[in-house]
Amino acid sequence: MKTFVIGIGGVTNGGKTTLAKNLQKHLPNCSVISQDDFFKPESEIETDKNGFLQYDVLEALNMEKMMSTISCWMESPRHTLVSTAWGRAEEVPILIIEGFLLFNYKPLDPVWNRSYFLTIPYEECKRRRSLPRWYKI
Repeated sequence: MKTFVIGIGGVTNGGKTTLAKNLQKHLPNCSVISQDDFFKPESEIETDKNGFLQYDVLEALNMEKMMSTISCWMESPRHTLVSTAWGRAEEVPILIIEGFLLFNYKPLDPVWNRSYFLTIPYEECKRRRSLPRWYKI
């Protein structure tokens, strides 16, 4: 079965999840997988020499579980109608995968039909990271 997989990467708090969820609203039955859902438990996260938990490394994520989730979707995807270049609708399941370290994990490279890396200015990134987690941008 033909599928279409989009990767959205970029800095933390850069708008990846917001973009993915908005695209999902406009692409009926489109599925989204967020890398944030695959963090290991805090007890398994390494700390640096200052005692800070190291969440910004691939080792903090259960990438095998994420790959398994992607594989399950590819075996039994949800469907949406996508217009083709020839003007007729063709049934093509769409998956959007978003995360800050997606493109650092080489086993994902063959999965992408399209990949996008979002950037934002440093000051905006700093501002967003200083907001409480519950605050919506």
